[in-house]
Amino acid sequence: MKRRYMASSGMIGAVFAPIILAVSVCAPAASAKEVGGVVGQTVALPELTLVAGNLPTAPDGKLLTLAVNGVERAIAPGRYSGDVVLTVTDDIPVKYHELPLHHFRTALYVENGAPVAAKSVSAAVRAASFGAGTVSDARIASEGDRFNGIIVTGEGKYTIDHPVIDFIGNGGNDFAGFGAAVMSTGKAEVTLNRPIIRTRGAIRTALFAGGDSVMHINNAEIETYNGTLPADYQFTVDVGKMMEVPWMLGLSGNVRSSNLVDRATMFINNSHIRSEGWGVLSTDDNQRVRMTVTDSLVEAVKSGYGTYSIGDSHNIFRRSVIRAADVGAIMAAEGSITLTDRTLVEAGRYGVMMHSGVGGGVLTIDKGSELHAGLVAIEVKGIGTTIVVDSAKVTAAGGTILQGMENDDPFLKAMMSGNAPAGASAPPPGMGPTGGRPDEKPKDPNIIGTFRNTKLVGNFWNGRPKQGAMVLRFENAEVVGTISTSSVAPASGKDPVKETFQEIGHVTNTAIPVKGEKGGLTVSLDKSSRWVVTGTSYLNSLETEPGARIEAATGTLGITLNGRPVALKPGKIKGAIVVTTR
Repeated sequence: MKRRYMASSGMIGAVFAPIILAVSVCAPAASAKEVGGVVGQTVALPELTLVAGNLPTAPDGKLLTLAVNGVERAIAPGRYSGDVVLTVTDDIPVKYHELPLHHFRTALYVENGAPVAAKSVSAAVRAASFGAGTVSDARIASEGDRFNGIIVTGEGKYTIDHPVIDFIGNGGNDFAGFGAAVMSTGKAEVTLNRPIIRTRGAIRTALFAGGDSVMHINNAEIETYNGTLPADYQFTVDVGKMMEVPWMLGLSGNVRSSNLVDRATMFINNSHIRSEGWGVLSTDDNQRVRMTVTDSLVEAVKSGYGTYSIGDSHNIFRRSVIRAADVGAIMAAEGSITLTDRTLVEAGRYGVMMHSGVGGGVLTIDKGSELHAGLVAIEVKGIGTTIVVDSAKVTAAGGTILQGMENDDPFLKAMMSGNAPAGASAPPPGMGPTGGRPDEKPKDPNIIGTFRNTKLVGNFWNGRPKQGAMVLRFENAEVVGTISTSSVAPASGKDPVKETFQEIGHVTNTAIPVKGEKGGLTVSLDKSSRWVVTGTSYLNSLETEPGARIEAATGTLGITLNGRPVALKPGKIKGAIVVTTR
């Protein structure tokens, strides 16, 4: 598949095709063609027949993997010919929460900077060359489920140069890296140069970083495609069991290109990473994670988000582009996102959406960055947050720059009322009403926004007066629009449900007054700022410095305080403020 990249990123077009090399791994065994029962050691055959009811298995404490012409395959009835290898490896047990033990199999297992032959399915690695602390030009292909490409763990550094990995089939648990193309864990520091990775399968993650590991990804070309869910799969948001995006995000799809968990760190440079559906660069189930993306192109093609930040997570984008069919970036709980150094976000519906938990994250858009959304630029659901826009451009074709609202996620609403719906035994980490941590400190419930050195055309609505105020500060900024407390209603006229999941977050506003500042709206303009009012706006506090301007887009500006007309002059007024054009 030919690809075209941004000229600014320095990436060039490339052809991605699976590479299968028919090279013998070890000397063939005797002419036995049918193998069943317990296989005690690795065996290579020119052809192999597997019979239902007598499939081969590994001894206790071991695992068995079938590779045909260098491609990992499911052990299933059939006739196989060519370079056929049944590999016996040591078990790689991984415990994730209270789920049954995972048993990992992988083409290459590296621990403390060196490959471990007893845990590696070498028959699934082709054309690789090994050096001290490095592997180069490895070709790894899989057509079975829950098979990993390269796992690096322990301590020390390891470099993976130009691997080509092509996976077909579902993963096992993308919260644990079960089935990932490249995985780092423990305290390993992994550098991944010029990887070409394509996966086609539900939760078949391309990149996974966990533990205290650090992963550097340079000049990558990565694509992840949706798969077919198992016939017996039932929707769930339980961590470790989830195999598709929670529809309550208003999204569809079942694969995340990457996942960053635990206390891991990820650096992505000069890369092109795209996912067909669900999401591209994700964080989840973490204690403290950090992600930095530089000079890269990130694409959520059919549905999904470009990046997701949850918990103590900070995702930073520099000189990068995020193009997402639905949402550019999602912040959950206290997750934070920074878009800086001319980063561009283009989102089909919502530029940045925030939801769940107790909030407390920070969104920063600065240094020439741009955020463009089809409906709403920034949508904040049910949590407090801090927003800083400085020397950046933010637009919304739907007319709303900032939307504060109660969370319309029907699933989460049921959870927070104490009624866990079908598909959830408990709220996901960080997403419950208390944030999910026993030591969680209360967060500021208000939406605090600073807009500096920018021009904004669109409305600002605080439609969550029962939960917190909206506090807006404009510094050397111009805003053309309505700024008001509001009542919020579904745009379709009906509360969204699973069948209408794409309507989640899509609302209309009616400007209404709200008593008191606790759930109201505060606006302040410095001496270099200007507000051009386009519609009736209800405020609870208005502060203007000498030189600040408030004007009517058409007609004459009117301001009343507690029902009485007042003249606009420098200073601060508090109470029931109505700004009108007439």
